[in-house]
Amino acid sequence: MKARPNILVVFTDQQRWDTICAVGSNFAAKTPNMDFLAREGVVFENCFCTAPICSPSRATMMTGLFPSQAGMPGNLYAPCPPLSPTIPTIGHYAHRAGYETVYHGKWHMGGGDVRRYGFDVGEECSLDTQTVELAARFWRDRDWLEHERPFLHVVSLLNPHDLYFYDPNERVSGFRRPWSNTGETRGDLPQPARVRAVDWPEERWGVYHQYYSEQIERADRDLGELLHQFRCSGFFNNSWIIFTADHGDMAGEHDLPFKGPFMYEGVVRVPLILVPPMTRFLGADRQHLFRHELKPGRRAGLCSLLDLVPTLLDLMGLPKPDRLSGTSLLPMVRGHTEAAHDYVFAEWIHPSLRMVRSARYKYVLHQQGEEELYDLAFDPGETRNLAASPSYAEIRADHRARLERHLVETGDPFPDLARHEFIFNPRRWAQTVTAY
Repeated sequence: MKARPNILVVFTDQQRWDTICAVGSNFAAKTPNMDFLAREGVVFENCFCTAPICSPSRATMMTGLFPSQAGMPGNLYAPCPPLSPTIPTIGHYAHRAGYETVYHGKWHMGGGDVRRYGFDVGEECSLDTQTVELAARFWRDRDWLEHERPFLHVVSLLNPHDLYFYDPNERVSGFRRPWSNTGETRGDLPQPARVRAVDWPEERWGVYHQYYSEQIERADRDLGELLHQFRCSGFFNNSWIIFTADHGDMAGEHDLPFKGPFMYEGVVRVPLILVPPMTRFLGADRQHLFRHELKPGRRAGLCSLLDLVPTLLDLMGLPKPDRLSGTSLLPMVRGHTEAAHDYVFAEWIHPSLRMVRSARYKYVLHQQGEEELYDLAFDPGETRNLAASPSYAEIRADHRARLERHLVETGDPFPDLARHEFIFNPRRWAQTVTAY
């Protein structure tokens, strides 16, 4: 059997795509360890989450299903029940393929013991320093020179989510947000954003940005310690490393803080970096089984966190189940294809809305019928809603038709999904874990 690589997946919480210096940052944070991964790997410049909030996006990352398919269209207990353990996760798939499966860090999908979801070793933890210690202990205690069983290890860091604890009474004099889409007339915003927008002075936004940058740097330091321990445990030369985030943050674009019921780039666009085995380092691969010709670089084509599970399956040499809508990103890594999808999709539960994004356009449909359409080539700040423009009628109709086909294909209950009316039938998607 062909040697199979170890796989380390590290993801953060509430990290925007434009927070990594080597990729192009709009923040003051220094990110040397994320920069290292960007230099060593393939950076996906247009990766999107399936929901701009924690639990639904994480459900996609673990199952390869859209949030409404996985029974977690909203946050845990707000109003969603825990993720059903009858739905196969990447832990189940990898375990049945002979991988040792490990999860450390924030979970936020309920269900009690993480090991119910296919992980041989698992501990839920929201203290990042402890998460790093748990992960490092697993690597250091593992007899990597003699162990023939590869591992899939998911490490979930909480930060920069601690942004919520910034001091709203502090001020940073002279600060100006780096966005062009601020101070808009409230009536120009879609209704959900209109009610969430705030009228804060720039000096308060300065504290917000400063604290967010500090939390990004904390996450980067924790990532650096993870990478140091992983490297010194001998795994750099026989492992793939994947770095991403569950969703972003508005950071004052459109005068919006945090996350919420909108589909702006700040919350739905996330970092994604795939790093192949770094074979120049010493380590467990003494026979040079993982040598490759892959080169670092950037990929501008569309992809989604929906593609994470299919990519992991591909790395492990496993077929993708037909029910998964995502696709492996390895052809993009190898330069064989330019994009994983022509369209990507995202969901929000209440007020219910759906997004479809193509390479140039973004279309959003609201439960009450309101529509948004942005031409991102001319309006990257998403300030001009063109849904009612006759010049864009054909584009609007095309994107709405694509979205409607997607709703049918995935069995999405939109627009009938009200806040406390979602009833999930696990029999629909569950193939109990033994069936795969």
